[in-house]
Amino acid sequence: MRVFLTGGTGLLGSHLAQELRAHGHEVVALHRKNADTVALEEVECELVEGDIRDEASVLAPLMSGCSHLVHGAALVYAGASWPKIRSVNVDGTRNVLTAARLARIGHAVHVSSVAVYGSAPGPVDESTPTDSNLPPGDLYARSKREAEEVVRGIEEKRGFPVTIVRPSAVYGERDRLMAPAIRDLLRLPLVPLFGAATNPLPVVYAGNVAVAIRLMLESSCGGATYNVGLDHPLNQRELMEWLAAGLGISPRFVTLPGPVVRRTGEALARLGLRAPGAKHLPINRLTQLALGDNPYPSQRIRSDLGWNPPYDHRSALERTGRWLAHRGRRFPAR
Repeated sequence: MRVFLTGGTGLLGSHLAQELRAHGHEVVALHRKNADTVALEEVECELVEGDIRDEASVLAPLMSGCSHLVHGAALVYAGASWPKIRSVNVDGTRNVLTAARLARIGHAVHVSSVAVYGSAPGPVDESTPTDSNLPPGDLYARSKREAEEVVRGIEEKRGFPVTIVRPSAVYGERDRLMAPAIRDLLRLPLVPLFGAATNPLPVVYAGNVAVAIRLMLESSCGGATYNVGLDHPLNQRELMEWLAAGLGISPRFVTLPGPVVRRTGEALARLGLRAPGAKHLPINRLTQLALGDNPYPSQRIRSDLGWNPPYDHRSALERTGRWLAHRGRRFPAR
């Protein structure tokens, strides 16, 4: 395969580029001017400069000769206005998918998110409707829902096969969001754990998601949607302790009762506050996910494509911690 990749300079995209190159596939990675492309260069991707906000007629020539597309570029940070988020996550998706069709690409994978389910009660699978009410400030989930509508509209009207993948929270080396926020938390004199801290969290390792996307590309399963919300069970205490081990620190933990955490989350949400490292999530939604069981069992991709996540959380979190500790210096690939 020759894969055109957007979002390759980000967390998931850089892991996917590494996964595809390790399996002998060519990768053409779109990047913006002055973006950090070191991880892409190290695995010998072909680099092309552009922006998903460019018109399809501008993007299409960059895709010439590519057989597949992975569209992973998106804004996930809070603070941006809806017009800006929409221009990237929704209009950018339309530009990229339209360009891919013009370039005669045969199959695309669109990276969405389990955020599209909103607060639907678990367990959640791919048949769960994505029409629950979203908090007005959850612009990320709103944009992902609208982007999926764009994708399926192009697929239906133009006969262009697209697979949608919905990961839960993703961490790993080159994480600029969740792992750095947890690192800062681990540096506190006392690190809070919510409730019993033994429930499985909706967190996946980027390397395992990359394997899932490679399987989707190789199977050309157009029209399908796959949740990738659970690779291996991971609880709060394990997440904190294993990342801390990679960072080389020994935190002291304090347990906060679950009911207190829930009430506090609801109160802070009413004040419009967001959690560091997950600013696209309402804080009460974050506390619900932290206290409950992972609602995204992700069975379909296992049965359909034989996804068997190869990376365990302990080694992945320790690697991520070491990457954070060495940030700014050369860090070896896994």
